Amino acid sequence: MIRTLVTASSAIARAGLAAVLRGDARVAVVGEATPAQLAEAIAALEPDVILEQRDGSADPLPTPSVVLVEDPRATWHHEIREREERGHAVLSRDASAEEILAAVVAVAAGLVAVQPRTLDQNGELSPLALEGRDRLSPREIDVLGQLARGAGNKQIAAALAISEHTVKFHLTSIFAKLGVSSRTEAVTHGVRRGLIML
Repeated sequence: MIRTLVTASSAIARAGLAAVLRGDARVAVVGEATPAQLAEAIAALEPDVILEQRDGSADPLPTPSVVLVEDPRATWHHEIREREERGHAVLSRDASAEEILAAVVAVAAGLVAVQPRTLDQNGELSPLALEGRDRLSPREIDVLGQLARGAGNKQIAAALAISEHTVKFHLTSIFAKLGVSSRTEAVTHGVRRGLIML
């Protein structure tokens, strides 16, 4: 049973979200809270997942969460850096009951979830989530995406119409920026940061 805490500023919104969750045998609503009550509710109830409807940006929660917002893409890029080790989902406020339930289950399993319409035509989240010296270039994201598909250097070079030497250059840069030492680690970090989708 996925112990879920529902939070929203409106009592009507909290009741509606709780009703969506109560319709699924995999989920147990352990409580409802306003944003002001949230920290206390998390400490008291120790939920597995928080289902949160909010109006703007906020500090990332210490518990895996599903966030319902007006602009999922902007919220995603604001928060994902803080959530590398936790499940997280960002959905639009008009998400269906099925999408909300699927996101709660995915987040409870430690996964990252977004709605397909949040992705661009290449299936990527854009702009990229990393900042400063850690920001991957668009081409590095392309290379990382090919790594996730299991492609070797020669296959990556052919798919992206670049030389194998350039592929090696990009891989070195990706490893350094992500602080990893293997292809598997690079893909894992890329997925956790929302840079690529599997």
